[in-house]
Amino acid sequence: MRIPLRLSSRTFFLLFGGIFLVAGSTLIYEGLNAAVLERAYVEQGEAVQAVVLGKSIQRASRDGNPSTRYEITYRYATPQGPTEGVAGVSVEEWEALEPGSPFRITYLRGAPDASRAEGAGGMTESLVMMGAGTLAALFGSIVLGHSALGIWREQRLLRQGLAAQGTVLAIEPSNVAVNRVRQWRVRYRYQDHLGRRHEGTSDAISPDEARAVAVGDVLSIRFDRNQSGESVWDRTRTAGGTATPRARAIGALKRLGTGVATIVALIVLMALGELILGLGGLEQTIVRHETPLLVVTIGMAAVGFTLFMGSIVLRIFGGEGEPMTATEVEDLSRSVRMEARPVFGRVTRYRFRGRSAGSSFSERFSLREAKDAWRRRAWRTSPRWRSNFVVMLGVTLLALGLFGTFIVIGPNGVRLLCAAALVYAAVRTIVAVIRA
Repeated sequence: MRIPLRLSSRTFFLLFGGIFLVAGSTLIYEGLNAAVLERAYVEQGEAVQAVVLGKSIQRASRDGNPSTRYEITYRYATPQGPTEGVAGVSVEEWEALEPGSPFRITYLRGAPDASRAEGAGGMTESLVMMGAGTLAALFGSIVLGHSALGIWREQRLLRQGLAAQGTVLAIEPSNVAVNRVRQWRVRYRYQDHLGRRHEGTSDAISPDEARAVAVGDVLSIRFDRNQSGESVWDRTRTAGGTATPRARAIGALKRLGTGVATIVALIVLMALGELILGLGGLEQTIVRHETPLLVVTIGMAAVGFTLFMGSIVLRIFGGEGEPMTATEVEDLSRSVRMEARPVFGRVTRYRFRGRSAGSSFSERFSLREAKDAWRRRAWRTSPRWRSNFVVMLGVTLLALGLFGTFIVIGPNGVRLLCAAALVYAAVRTIVAVIRA
């Protein structure tokens, strides 16, 4: 099953890293705000005796309220006048309190409307948010920085590199997939200005771009004068042709405009989330039921991962897998490494000692085939389709659980962003199923 979305691998990783960086930074910001509020309660909190006005129960139900919450309404005196507040308490304390009973609370002298039960709060929530945000922001920064460094290196070679003609040696699948579409790499050979031969590999390109070239074709290559092993395939030129400055400038402006528009759209969407969810009362509802919602979302992600990976492992080692050759095992081991930049950080040679073995299987089907198999109830008689449907269910549950967890624990901007992504994916999937 594939949802069509036209993104180059470079744009995908820039967007991927940017999303994690923005989401992590937002979590850090929210965690800092929570820590500042907690510090304000510690330094400016005034503990006073309040009077219970009433109490209520938010009962558990099947309509989205999985746990019972016990609340009391109270009134307390401040220099600015009497003020009311609401707090959640344990069931034992709720049963012991009656209208008119004393109740200890803490309010902020600088903001008397802000209050909570005495002894409530703590730094745990803010520390968790800042820790999760730091990890997400660090991961996003690494992905974004690595992608940006690759773009800078390519642009530098295109501007300052020496020109050469390269010959296509192979067109190979890469270990990168964008929107579940396998990307390809072009391996080529060229000769530098000193007559030395080198081999280079292009960045990940789409299948359409890969089909535009063939083994033996001549490419336009740019390489570094000082480190002639560093090269880039100049796709703005044909062999012996030139690209006009206008065409190159238009291409650069388009890429810059796409990046700026994406970042602006993310910022606007997150700002709308802070406004809409904050005013609509949905934030209070999510916070009120945070624990049971996390149980549901994390459980859903765990079940989805188990179904997804379990089905794949079962198919590999349950008799459907094909034995891998020693060359395939070595290629798989090489493919899991990350190409390090700059050059001094790159591992260029692997040695394998002893015996090695592996098993693999491949599966490919169209959405129309899956729809027809579902109509024919093929899962009853076909182990292949039974496994395929279990994998699809696992992926769906895993995605819902992961995005749902961010919706529960994230700030309002991240909540709206994740919800929008889920709605977009659901709409595109439904439309694709109907049209199949």
